[in-house]
Formats: sequence, C-alpha cells, structure tokens
Amino acid sequence: MVWILPLVAGLIAVWLLYQDVAEGDVKASILFHSGDGLVKGKTVVKYSGVDIGLVQDVRLVPNAKELNGADGVLAEVSLNRSAEYLLVEGTEFWVVKPELSITGISGLETLLSGNYIAVESGSGKRKREFVALDQPPAFIRGDGLRVVLKSRRLGSLSRGSPVYYRQLRVGQVADYSLEEDGNEVSIELFIRREYAYLIHRGSRFWNSSGISIEGGISGISINLESLAALFAGGVSFYTPESQRQSPLAVNGTEFKLYKNFAAADAGISVTLNFDRGVDVTPGSTKVYYQGIQVGEVSRAKANKRMDGIEVKVLMDPVTDDLLSENTRFWLAPTFDFTGGLNKLIQGNRIEVDLRRGNRSQRIFTARASAPPRDPRVPGLHLRLTTRNPGSLQRGAPVYFRRIEVGKVQGMELRRDGEGVEVYVVIEPRYAHLVHQGTRFWNVSGLRASASLSEGIEVQADSLMSLLRGGVAFGIRREDRAKSAPVQNGDQFPLYSSREDALEEGIEIRINLPSAEGLKVGAPLRYKGVQIGEITRLRLGAGLGEVHARAKLYHRGASFARAGTRIWVVSPQIGISKVAHLDTLITGRYLALEPGLGPMQTEFYAELQAPKEDLADTMSRPGLAVILDAARRGSLVAGSPVYYRQVQVGEVTGFSLGELADRVYIYVHIEPQYQPLVREHTVFWNASGVEVNFGLRSGLNVNTESAQALIKGGCLCDAGSALHGFRGGERQSLSFVPKS
Repeated sequence: MVWILPLVAGLIAVWLLYQDVAEGDVKASILFHSGDGLVKGKTVVKYSGVDIGLVQDVRLVPNAKELNGADGVLAEVSLNRSAEYLLVEGTEFWVVKPELSITGISGLETLLSGNYIAVESGSGKRKREFVALDQPPAFIRGDGLRVVLKSRRLGSLSRGSPVYYRQLRVGQVADYSLEEDGNEVSIELFIRREYAYLIHRGSRFWNSSGISIEGGISGISINLESLAALFAGGVSFYTPESQRQSPLAVNGTEFKLYKNFAAADAGISVTLNFDRGVDVTPGSTKVYYQGIQVGEVSRAKANKRMDGIEVKVLMDPVTDDLLSENTRFWLAPTFDFTGGLNKLIQGNRIEVDLRRGNRSQRIFTARASAPPRDPRVPGLHLRLTTRNPGSLQRGAPVYFRRIEVGKVQGMELRRDGEGVEVYVVIEPRYAHLVHQGTRFWNVSGLRASASLSEGIEVQADSLMSLLRGGVAFGIRREDRAKSAPVQNGDQFPLYSSREDALEEGIEIRINLPSAEGLKVGAPLRYKGVQIGEITRLRLGAGLGEVHARAKLYHRGASFARAGTRIWVVSPQIGISKVAHLDTLITGRYLALEPGLGPMQTEFYAELQAPKEDLADTMSRPGLAVILDAARRGSLVAGSPVYYRQVQVGEVTGFSLGELADRVYIYVHIEPQYQPLVREHTVFWNASGVEVNFGLRSGLNVNTESAQALIKGGCLCDAGSALHGFRGGERQSLSFVPKS
C-alpha cells in the first residue's frame, strides 16, 4: 500500500502539467521601437476590446537587426490559451495611446486605464516572435473598394481624411507612403462598398482641403476652406459626362490627384454674359454661394458685339442639379462688409444664387452689381422710401431693440429720381413685430450731442452700423392697439432719426432775416427743453429772407398759436454780458415763448431775444419805482439796485421827462424787498469808481461791485419815515457820494 501515495502524487503532477500545457497561458515576445506606455505587470493586451494577455517583462534590445540596427524594447507577454490562434504570421501589434485630431478622437479610454497593446489578426504559420508597428495600421475593416492616388505632394491629407462625392462622405484616406524614387506620394483610399459603383476609370480626384494663395498683377487671392478641411484635409471626386461609360474601377486602380477641381477639369462649364466690362481674372476670381466656393473663372473675353464681357466659369460638380433657369449670377462689390474680413481679402468675386428649376441651363445673363432684392429669401419683405439713405449698404442689419432681426437686401433709385427705395427682409420669427403703425429710421454712423454743462455724448447702435449702416424700427405705444398686420411688399417711410420717426407733431413755417449758424436738425427749445427741430432751410423768392420748416413735437404742439415769439439764440460775449456759450459747440437754436392766440402755423423769428415792454415790467410782481435824475449816467437796462451790497432789484428802462430837462429811470424791486422802500428812501448812482486822494489819507478807490463797475447800478437807503412807499411814485435820484 506504500506505493499508492507516490502514484497519486504522480498522477496529480501529470494532471497539473496537462492543465498548464492544454489550458495555461501562451508565451510570446514582441519587439517595439520604443517602450513608451509599456509597464511590467500592468500593460494589457487587447483584441476587439477584450483583455487577452499581460506584459510580464520588458527589456532593452540594443542593435536589433529587425529594426535595421536601431535599439528596441522587447516585451514578454502571456496570452490566454483561447487567443493562441492569433499568434500566426501576419498578426500585427501596436501600442494604443490617446490621440486628438480634426478627423476624430481615438484611444480616449487610455486616459484612465493607461496605454495597451492592440492586436490585429493575420493568417499563416504559427509564430511566437513579432515586431510591433510604430503606429496604428492603415487597415480598415469592412468590404469596399481600395484605389491609389498619385500626387506630387501630400498637402494637408492624413490618415482618416474624408473622401467626398457631392459633399457626401463616401470613404476615407487609409494610408499614404513615399514612392521609392521619392518623386511622388501614393495615397490609398478606402471607398465603402455601397459607393464603389461611383468610381470609373475616367473619374477625376482633387484635393479639396487646406489653404491656397495665388498672386498676379491683378492682386492676391486667398482661398480658405473650413477649419476641419484646413487641418484634416479631404479628397473629392467626380466623373465627367464623357467618362461615365468607362469601366468601373477595381482594387488597386491608380488615379492622379489634382490640386483642385478646376485643375482636374472636372467642373461644369458655364457661360456668363455681362452687359458691360467687369474686373475678373481667370484662375483667380472665384464664384461663391453663401460663402462657399463653388466655381472659378476660367476665361474672360469681350462678346461678339463688343458691348459686354463673356466669362467662362467652371462650376463644382455638386452644383449640377441647381444650375437652372432660376439661378442668378452677379459681381459682388469689392469693398463689401457683409461677409467679414475674409471677403475683403478675397477681392473681386462672383456670387451665385443657386435655385432648382424645371430645366438645366448653362448660359446665364449676369449682373454687374448685386440685385436690389430677392423675394425668394424667407421672411417679411418690405420697401422703405427715403430721400437720402446715408451710409446704408447691402447686407446692413435691421434692428429691433438693438437685436438684429433682418437685413437690407439692396437699394435702387426711384423711377422719378425723387428718392431711394430700400428693400429689407425681416426674419420669419420676427415678422410679427412689424405693424401698420411701425416706424423705421436710419441708425447709420454716429450721433453726437455736446454742451458745456453735460460734455460730449456719442451714440452708435453697433460697430457694424458704423461700417455698413443699419435700420431700426419701433412703434408708439398709442399705435400698438390699432395697428393691423402687414404683408409682403408693404411700403414705409424711412426717417432720418428715431426722434423724427416716433415723435408726432405739427409742421410750422418760420421766416428769418438770416439763417447764419442754423442748420437742418437745429432744435426748437422752451426753457432749455427741446420741443421740435428744423427740418428744412430754403432761401425766399426775393433772396431777402430765409424760409424754414420746423416740426413741433407732440409735447410742443401748444406753441403753434398766435402770439408765440421765436428768436435765434446765439453766443453772447461782451463786457456787460456773457451768455449761451454752449452754442459755440452745439450750434445756434431757436427759442420760443408761447402765445395765447388761435391756432397758427406761420411765424416770424428775430435774430435776438425780444425786449420786455415797459408796461410789462411795470406789471411784474413786486414794486415799480420811477426815479428822476438830471442824466442817466452809465445806467443801462438790467443795472442792479443794491441795498447794503445785496441786489434787491434792477433798472428796467428809461425815458425823457416831458420838457426833456430830466431823465425818468424805471426800477423794479423784488417782492420780498418791497418793505425796504419807504417815502424818504434815498437812491444814488453807484456806477463807476469813486477816487479820494489826500496828503494824509493817501489814495482811496471805492466801487460797489465789479458788476456795478461794468453795468452800472443804484444804491438805496431806507428813510426814517414809518409809512410804506406806493408803486409808481416818483423819487429823486441824487448823485451823492457814498459815506
């Protein structure tokens, strides 16, 4: 029985050996160019996303003959027995790392799990030693067509760059390599099986990516595709009509890669007839549809009648179905801000409006300028009329509450030559904002206002409105309820400003001796508040006066009455008075004083403020006093009246006595100082300077005030009588020196 124990132990050992051979891990060695990402005991081996092994050891291999004598790194890996069938000739290994590019993101999972070794199965004899690829293989799984392009340069193409047919992605760049002689680059394309029938032996391929710069005597042309095409590259192909009966391509068929569709001669030939000379350059002037290049001028010459230009254009094959009787071409403006800086750099270009129609067309009548309107653009189409569009341009924005809600399509002169029609389109989602009572106004350029008290204020709706102008619209609150909806083609006036558009008022006529310093837009003011503005200035028939039209705002409509006085407010600078200095900056304006008569719309304006009548001054609240003196002295209307160096009134006027032997001086005392004037009150002239000189006292110079020195003035001293003084009584004005 002793031999039984060794026998059992032997059987167990044989079983374990069988398990290790039949079901244990399989060893293999992989030689890498670099050991980046390889960690002993951590880096896994994956096939189709499933872990099938682990790196057991990593060591350096100097002068590896498999790597042409370069140093390498040998990784010993153990694979699951179920993956043993992968260890054959043709199997490829490589390290998967995270990569981010325009064509896509790969290996993103390695950011968390770390790099791993990927496997692509082969077929052949069993094998245990392999040389890893230094980058992922170009093999693309799936059934499809593989063709080869030959080119002098790779350009911006890379593995994974898309292949397009009529802007539909049908494949991708699988791989590329340099030819042995170094003269060309071979680019392998993979075309998906469902699109393989599109490629014939006569098909043309061109590079539709990157940036191209062309220059000549006519200028420099810079063509930019999208950012994705700029970095990732792309290939397009097309089969000309004459080659569509050629045999289908097979795997390995070689084609030439052209730099663009024009060089490939794969474009659709179109003839444009301009009614006058236009500045286009073959090979340089491009054709654009909504900012995308769809063609290129190939030839330009005068037509047979020598009254226009015939331009040959090669259009991108993608436009084949859109070249119909509804398609329109025009030469875009050289300086056009509607498309940004890129279009300014491109210079002259032809724009096209591609539209489907009932029949295909290849000859078109083109415009030398952009069309003023296009009713086929979705939205609400309106027509605005104005005498002067200012700096408006095609493509200028239309604003509502400073939000862009539409565009200016174009402008054209009215048939009668009396104004300009501006065509605008409002986006469909904002069309409900426009009503019959809506007012449109021009917001082009800058609007500035200035004064000495408030400084200078500059307003602009947006930066783009400075460059290409703009239109804004709104509606008065009282018009909202009664306004009806509008329809396409409705007409509205375009006002010059927001105030002009939204302010209702009355139009009046003002006759002036001179309009010096006045201009259209000059305000009409009452007590500093603007109540209207001048809308027009014209010389009278006899050239002796100026006729002005003005608009009184709704809040100033009550000034359109008989008795209203109007005068020009100008800066006054002098020894006796300094006033209205702000008009040196803002310009002169018209001041108004309301009348109480019936309705009136025609007035006469004075160049100076009207002087107050003596009867009016005598009826002012307060006390009116008449002083008599031998002469007026330096007193003038407005000279102050002082009591203890406090101004209590002013001189309002003068008149000669009945016998012309004296002067009557009319004085007004403010109501609060009226009790100071009594029966024996004494008045004397405080104008000028009092000078006293003595050997002992020296020189003594007195003046009541600087204002009295300039304008003159009176002093009064209350008398000793207790009863008051009645207005209109006459007092003596004595020239008594101040004591």
